[in-house]
Parts: sequence; structure tokens; C-alpha cells
Amino acid sequence: MNKKNITKIILDVAMAVLFITFFKKNLISMKFHMISGMIFGIFILVHMLLNRKWIANIGMRLFDKKIKFRTKLSYVISLILFISIIAILFSGVYIIKANTYDRVMFWKMLHFGASYLSIALIGIHIGLYWNWVMNILKKIFKIKSSNATKLISSLIILVTLAFGSYTIYTQNYFTKTYTCIEYVVQHIVPQELEGGNSYYGKFEKPSFMDVASTYGSIISVFSIVTYYSDKALKKSRKLDVKSTKILA
Repeated sequence: MNKKNITKIILDVAMAVLFITFFKKNLISMKFHMISGMIFGIFILVHMLLNRKWIANIGMRLFDKKIKFRTKLSYVISLILFISIIAILFSGVYIIKANTYDRVMFWKMLHFGASYLSIALIGIHIGLYWNWVMNILKKIFKIKSSNATKLISSLIILVTLAFGSYTIYTQNYFTKTYTCIEYVVQHIVPQELEGGNSYYGKFEKPSFMDVASTYGSIISVFSIVTYYSDKALKKSRKLDVKSTKILA
């Protein structure tokens, strides 16, 4: 087993766990929320270093017609995700530093909006590389394909898709994402807003399982939809190639 691939999987899992905890700052403590954010930033840099050759090669040839559209899409999604995560980290700092209600709200909405957007981007990113992830996991845990494992995986996918779709609906995911981004766009230029109260009241301390099931299921929906869309497109291209050869 390639040690580099094992390192990538461990790093990705660590980043996923940390990222999910960010959605409830009272899950552990505000101090943990801030420190883990800095750790997450370090993990991102390590992730980029491990993939530096791919980033450099595709970046220099992004407009090359020989590069597959899927590869270009993956690069663009990764780039937007990176920008979103940078926005999350920096806005988190500026929320504390802001000295007017207008700027506090601007940085908060950017913080929330970038976080919600990152959920979808992470899901799409995982979906595009799902075959790679599964191949690594199969080698690590020595999983063999069989009718039973295929049936179990299909049931898990259906349940996850159903639960994730329900969670997206109950959490108003798309509405929250759009509202936050719209607010940021409308308030890029500082405005004179009367000071409000940033106090949101007391919240019950959530469990990690509650947070993980909520946001993990939403990420899973985007991963599943992306994976099967990608699979369908690949199958369609193969059929087109076969039909072209037959006609030729």
C-alpha cells in the first residue's frame, strides 16, 4: 500500500471531522472552535503539498483542449473550495476584530455562507474521487466485492440519500446558503446600520453524532449525486464511441 495514499486518506478523514465540528461552535468550546480552525488551515496546506504536482500540472494546462473536461471541473471545484475555506478562516478572525455592527454582520454572513457553500463543494469533490477513495479503503480493509456487499452498499446509499435529502429540506440548506451570499454581496461596501445585538440566546449543547449526521448527510447527498452523474456521463461517452466505431 502506497504510504502517500494512506497519509492522504488519514488527512482527509481528519479534515472532514474537524470541518463538521465547525458548524456548532458550542459543540466543545469557542476556544476549540478557533484553535481547530487554525489546525484545519495547516491541514489544507499539507493537503495541497501532497497534491502539488497535480495542482501545478493542471493549473498550467487548464485551457489545454487535451485535458478532459472532468479534470478541469475537478480543478475548478477544488480552487473554489480552497477560496471558500480561506474565506471561512479569515472571516472568523475579522468577526472578532470588527468594530461596527455592519462589519460584524458582514463577516458573520461571509463566514456562514462560505461554510454552507463548502458543504456542497466538499460533497462534489468527494463524488468525483469516490472510486479512488473506495479502492484505497478496499485495500486497507481487504474488502472483496460480492453480491452481498453490493446489496448492502446500495441499501446504505439509498438510506443516506433519503436522510440527506430530508435534512437538506428541514435545515433549509439552499435558502440559508443563498441568503448569506446575497447579504455579503449587498454589504461589500460598508453601510451605516444601527447596532444590533449579536447575542443569540442559550443553545443546548449538541452531540457530535447529531452534528455529524446532519452535515455529513448533506455532504453525502452531493457526493452521491456527483458520483452517479459522473458514472452516467462516462457510460454515455463509451456508448457514443462504440456507435461511432460501428458507423465508421
